[in-house]
Amino acid sequence: MSRLHTATHYQRSLYDATGGRASGVNVAAAIRMRGHIDPERIRAALDALTARHEALRTTLTRRDAAGAAQAIGDTSPLELREVSVPEPDEDQREATCAALLQAELRRPFVLESSPLARAVLVTLADDDQVFALIAHHAVMDGWSAGVIRDEFPRLYEYGTSAALAPPVLHLVDYAMWEAGLADDPATREYWQAALADASPRLAFPPGMPAIGAVARTTPHQLPLEHGPTLGAFHSLMIAEQASPTAVLLAALAASLSDHATNGRITFGVMRSNRQQRDIRGTVGFLAGHVPVTVDLSGDPSCETLVGRTAHAYDRAISRPAPVGVLRAALPDTGPGPLFDVSLNYSRQQPRHQTDAIVESAGVTFSPFDLAHEEPTDHPWWDGASLLDFQIRSDPAGRLSGALVADAHMFGGARAARFGERFAAALRGLADRPTDRLSDLVTPKEPAL
Repeated sequence: MSRLHTATHYQRSLYDATGGRASGVNVAAAIRMRGHIDPERIRAALDALTARHEALRTTLTRRDAAGAAQAIGDTSPLELREVSVPEPDEDQREATCAALLQAELRRPFVLESSPLARAVLVTLADDDQVFALIAHHAVMDGWSAGVIRDEFPRLYEYGTSAALAPPVLHLVDYAMWEAGLADDPATREYWQAALADASPRLAFPPGMPAIGAVARTTPHQLPLEHGPTLGAFHSLMIAEQASPTAVLLAALAASLSDHATNGRITFGVMRSNRQQRDIRGTVGFLAGHVPVTVDLSGDPSCETLVGRTAHAYDRAISRPAPVGVLRAALPDTGPGPLFDVSLNYSRQQPRHQTDAIVESAGVTFSPFDLAHEEPTDHPWWDGASLLDFQIRSDPAGRLSGALVADAHMFGGARAARFGERFAAALRGLADRPTDRLSDLVTPKEPAL
């Protein structure tokens, strides 16, 4: 028996983009287990996770002209597929395991009335297994994967009697809060005024391909390994009261300054939306883009640009930004994503227990690194962008990341130039903060 509830904006966007059919915008939580492993405990832990988190029992269905709704089922077992890796060599076993899980991560879900989560158990040896819970982005985000990794060892050891407080809020509660904000006149008026001069589209030279009907995403590693660490920006961040996100965004704006419209670029900056304690243990896709318009006019100094960006970013995150309201308030730019360019910055920190090794019931649990891969040839939805800069920093402040670019518009060489110009702008901010924007990226040449 399923109960129908309000869907989030991203759920409706994904459903409308695909017509409720196959979609491979997925995320995974993978955990390696070593020791005397009990298969019955694995099944019991998965069932306990499903019972705790409504999102893992959620499907989408079209309710009426308003679009998709969430259908939450009663507790029922999720699919648990078991696979064995036959290779005798340990290194080869790990590579085969990673390949198997990547293939599983790419396998799409059917959004209409089908389960949006499944599990895989890969056996490398009798005392070495990898458990992965894979879910569609409609019901889970990257933060949620950390929640799963945190809870699974305790549920493996204690089952439903584990000393885990029930989640305070569920994805349905977030959807209702989001819908309430979307109906709030003050929220709509604020974002309509704030985005009156927004420029979410880049200016490209004549002859560039138009935005295609589908996103053909291709990841490209950003050349950041020999660049500055976050520590190199410490004085600049203090002087301009800027966060690391604002510094990265300023460098990104500088690198794209040749493609600004009227001296401005409006970026979609991904936020986890987990500021409130009550929602930190919720499984669901709660993340969303915040629109930040960076003013590049007047050939500012790097210091001024960072200060402007910090002010714009702080102002943007000071008020909730429901995506449905943003969609209505942004200029009508035709088909394609909400933003041409997005920034998704994450800082590695001990957020969840299983970011480290954990011992439970004689088994050692540790994270299994499963690289996230964007789906190719997926219809545009409001969480996608033409150029998505995904950047991470480790505890030492070292930066790494990838540019996920639309291959229809930007081939490998074009995407690589965007990455190179961003890395050059970042080095310029660190080494020459008093330089003008026009001198920041050298040699001065368009990215296209």
